[in-house]
Amino acid sequence: MQKVILLFLFLALASCQSKTNNDTSGDPAWPQKMQKTGKTFQELLPYVYNAEQFSAKKNRKMLTAKINDYSKSIHEISTEKAKAILGDDPYVYQSLGQLKELTERAQQAFNRGDTKTSQILLQATTNTCFKCHTRMKFGPESYYWKNFDVSKIETSPIEKVNLLVSMRQYEDAKLHLREYISELEDNGKFNLTYENALKYYLMVSLRGQKTIDDARNFLISKMYADKLPEHFYQTIQVWTKDLAYWSKNKKELTPTLAGASHVLTRNKGRSGDRAAVNNLIAGNLLHQYLMTETVKANKAAAYYRLGKIYDDLILAGYWDLPEIYYEMCIRYSPKTKIAGRCFAGYRNNIILGYSGSRGTVIPGFEYERMEELKKIAGVR
Repeated sequence: MQKVILLFLFLALASCQSKTNNDTSGDPAWPQKMQKTGKTFQELLPYVYNAEQFSAKKNRKMLTAKINDYSKSIHEISTEKAKAILGDDPYVYQSLGQLKELTERAQQAFNRGDTKTSQILLQATTNTCFKCHTRMKFGPESYYWKNFDVSKIETSPIEKVNLLVSMRQYEDAKLHLREYISELEDNGKFNLTYENALKYYLMVSLRGQKTIDDARNFLISKMYADKLPEHFYQTIQVWTKDLAYWSKNKKELTPTLAGASHVLTRNKGRSGDRAAVNNLIAGNLLHQYLMTETVKANKAAAYYRLGKIYDDLILAGYWDLPEIYYEMCIRYSPKTKIAGRCFAGYRNNIILGYSGSRGTVIPGFEYERMEELKKIAGVR
């Protein structure tokens, strides 16, 4: 199934910050665990993005120890404590479980001498920090990484932005994006790469920093009617109008079901790229809502809305797995009308994910899960 790794990983809350959060729910070990994982992550990072150094025999013993320390520190992170702090949002346990799996596989690959696979898997854990930090701004900026020089990392401009966001260095991330976008402009590359870079800026601003005004001002400066493809120029116009509205009406942005629904009404039938601003903002509100909501029916409604939002954001080129929200919706509100809607969304994602030139072939384990959820939802 063609899926991108889950965009909102709990490691971002643990490995990428050094100052402690106030929300530790009375657990004195929580900040120490965050710092321990951050330290092992920092020590590995220069090698993870340098294939020659990562595969060098002289570094094998040292890297074996560092990878083991990194994996061990991740396994010490409590999923239940994460849920206690962040609420019953599926990304907490889904993403933490995936992180543990990635580091275990990286360990195994390195131990058998497959350094290339190990390197790729460790890079994937780095990318997940970005994905989480563009979902919810939880915790302070990571001063632990202030002296880290991303320019020394051998990777693409977008990967460097991922790294900076994973460290909560939002301003530096946006600076690198602005430089990259300017470079594309200087070379006359107003193409899909340029569009995606602007989307990155929008996401870092809205999902990372929650800075509506910065996103709007930057996008206004990029409205080149004579250079951009007509469809994308019109898309930026829509984005800036939505951003201008929410800049003036920030009091309407309440972290409730009604607040998120209110934001989505501005889409007025729009979908994909042109609905991105409202979808991103509404998603922020729903994730914040799930941090404190305890009523299962209300959580199911939030999961349904998040599933719909991330279905649409995939069309806009963002990364998410909407089916995990549909599944949670079904399990929290079985045999209800909303469970039926969530099952329809889940089923569509599974079928589309396994559709190809040879038709649709759903693996047995996926089919069994789908049948299980169908029964729970009460769908005939």
